Amino acid sequence: MLSLLVSILALGAIIAFHEFGHFSIARLFGVGVIEYAVGMGPRIWSTIKGNTRYSLRAIPFGGFCMMLSEDLAEPEPDEEEAEGSRQDNVLGDRDPEVVVTENGIIYEGRFFSKEEQFALKPAWQRFLVILAGPVFNFFLAFVLALIITGYNGYDRPAVREVDPDMPVAEAGIEAGDLITALAAGDASVRPERIETARDIMLFMSIHQEVMDRGGMFTIYYQDKDDGIEKHAELVPVYDEELKRNRLGFSYSGVYEKADTLGEILYYSWYNVKFNFRTSLESIRMLLSGRASTSDLMGPIRMVATMDESVDSAASHGFVAALMTLFNLMILISSSLGFMNLLPLPALDGGRLLFILIEMVTRRKVPKELESRIHMIGTMMLLALMMFILFNDIIMLYLGR
Repeated sequence: MLSLLVSILALGAIIAFHEFGHFSIARLFGVGVIEYAVGMGPRIWSTIKGNTRYSLRAIPFGGFCMMLSEDLAEPEPDEEEAEGSRQDNVLGDRDPEVVVTENGIIYEGRFFSKEEQFALKPAWQRFLVILAGPVFNFFLAFVLALIITGYNGYDRPAVREVDPDMPVAEAGIEAGDLITALAAGDASVRPERIETARDIMLFMSIHQEVMDRGGMFTIYYQDKDDGIEKHAELVPVYDEELKRNRLGFSYSGVYEKADTLGEILYYSWYNVKFNFRTSLESIRMLLSGRASTSDLMGPIRMVATMDESVDSAASHGFVAALMTLFNLMILISSSLGFMNLLPLPALDGGRLLFILIEMVTRRKVPKELESRIHMIGTMMLLALMMFILFNDIIMLYLGR
């Protein structure tokens, strides 16, 4: 139960940190921030400082940074609509009192000058405010990676075991040899550099189709005995017992201590880079049909996975559970940063795209057109979220 609570709070913290990125850069450029909220739904606590309301909300998923906008001032409803206008909104709040004056906007009794409106700031400032959310996600992932790399080190891409009478063994590759690069093809194909054991896993996943059809692979490695760089061209063979093609080796997932501060910084950065690339490859595999919708993971399965992993690691001690939690937070924070950079309406990337168009053409995209596109994107995003939530429930019910 404790690990479940910790997992929920960890996921909420990742999203809140994303919104804190928007908040901090908005305040740096003098944008009025009406509310910075951690969580969604009804407020359970709030305070106002520096003209900004800071609030904690009941549902620990999500959060938001509500910036000053001219759209906040809605036309006054007529008498017939007045009663309905006082209903609770989607956040569980009463509709706020907004008054537009000649000099600014009064929101719930707090005065904001017109110059504090987000839309009136220079394009480059608006661009940085929007970009800050994903950047803060990558920064959070990097800080957590620093802790893990400093404590555990990195997963060295060494050969752990070699199966006899398989292609790898016949090529003379032995346990302890260090894999430095891989190529899906012969030695004329440009190889992909391998820096960690996870790179091997990702490479094999991406090129599973080559493995299935028995295509050639080239393994570049450093011989453990003489330190000489070598390579071997291998064709997988069919394993009757496992009913699939194999090269016949396993690679080490054992962590090796980083010797210097430079190594700690490098492999921490590489950890974030690897998760960014994994997110990109996942999208490619999904679009190409190499991954199914059952591979999609929403907040419910994220929390369930975190809960299961942390609970399992807890049997090895508090530090092991903490490192496991941090590893999952790196993956989720990096993925959230990546997804928000996609140039899709309603996401940060979509808003960045409109600002880029403005910066290039020196003309703003018509407000009505941009709003309409973002509205359509929001509806599509909500539909996707509902699908992913439903998919989470089904997958958990099926035990996958």
